[in-house]
Amino acid sequence: CLDLFGLCLFFVESVTFDESTAGAGLKITDSGKRLKYSKTAMSPTPSSKSQRFALPMVFGANGFISGRHYWEVQVGLRNNWHIGVALEMVDRSPHTVYKDSGFYFLGKSGFDYEVRDSACKVLHLSPRPTHVGVYLDYEAGRVSFFDVTQKLHIYSFLQEHFTGKLFPYFYLHSGTKRSEPLLLLSILDPEYYLHDSLGVSGMALQFAVW
Repeated sequence: CLDLFGLCLFFVESVTFDESTAGAGLKITDSGKRLKYSKTAMSPTPSSKSQRFALPMVFGANGFISGRHYWEVQVGLRNNWHIGVALEMVDRSPHTVYKDSGFYFLGKSGFDYEVRDSACKVLHLSPRPTHVGVYLDYEAGRVSFFDVTQKLHIYSFLQEHFTGKLFPYFYLHSGTKRSEPLLLLSILDPEYYLHDSLGVSGMALQFAVW
């Protein structure tokens, strides 16, 4: 799994949140890199509701119809969230969020982690991940999730048959007063690769410069 994690770093994407798709309660700042949930966040404007999710969900700004792609998200420990990919044509007011409805994600609800493949699977993760990596291989039909800090594979959707554009997908909700944002990380940030200067983060930096 470490070999796969190292391979992912050769396909790093600069992902940002797409304001035009952000659903109720979401606020995007820091040049599209920071997502915060707030009950008092402004409601979507009427002219753009057709693109927006009804729930606190949001797409990444750029989608993919081929290739391999990797990005990382700081998730914290307090909030409920989903991180993964979804088809462009998914229902923007979804009643169910499963693989069969076009969503491929790792989620956290309370203290539980889950994936929704053909059925909902609860994952017992210890330690709890604070930074999650997402890897998409479109042609292979693979979506994989990693605990970046531990450099461990968490789960993979395998041999899927994607048709149409896939976007980075996020859901964020919090019932606490001290909610934490989702942060899209730049692997080239000095604070990031110096934290593990002898590890795979340094590999990503070297490849990007090359």
